[in-house]
Amino acid sequence: MKSTDGVQYRRPRADSERNRSEILSQAEKHFTDHGVNASLETVARSAGVGSATLYRHFPTRDALLAELLQRRNVRIDEERARIKTVADSGVALEQWLDALESYFTAFDGLPEPLRNAFVEEHNPLALTCEGFVDYTEEFLSAAQRDGKASPTARGRDLFLAALAVSWVRDAALSDHSSPRRLRGLIANGYTRVSAAERS
Repeated sequence: MKSTDGVQYRRPRADSERNRSEILSQAEKHFTDHGVNASLETVARSAGVGSATLYRHFPTRDALLAELLQRRNVRIDEERARIKTVADSGVALEQWLDALESYFTAFDGLPEPLRNAFVEEHNPLALTCEGFVDYTEEFLSAAQRDGKASPTARGRDLFLAALAVSWVRDAALSDHSSPRRLRGLIANGYTRVSAAERS
């Protein structure tokens, strides 16, 4: 078959497209039920394909995870657009960090591969992380201009802080108040003591 500019190309086989779609569907289910370390062999079997077919479409676990997260980006993009309309830049920054935390808890164990994406060359998750760091920087810069955030804060650090809070939610030592307390420490610093605490 030829395109309008005369270039010859082959239409992807329908069964290959179905296989890819079913792999993603089953991966979504297994990652939701068992976390990001769910067995890829089980994912392939549930999708009705062999492991070789899964790896032909997604060479690594991170490549599969990146594709699943890309599907979820529509929702967080809509949330980002809504937050950009918030008049108070400090509140907008806080809401954006909350949205990131929720995104990071899509699958149990997700913070770990996202953290690794920063240090692993050619990791397919790196692009996702870089985009979110840039968005965080935008909200932070607006808050800094309005005196609602420390001038020494960095978007990259706040991104990592949101990643840390999302990890704490499922940490063995955490309780229901741990994420809220950690957010407070991040926002205010642990060396700052209120007057009530001094008395």
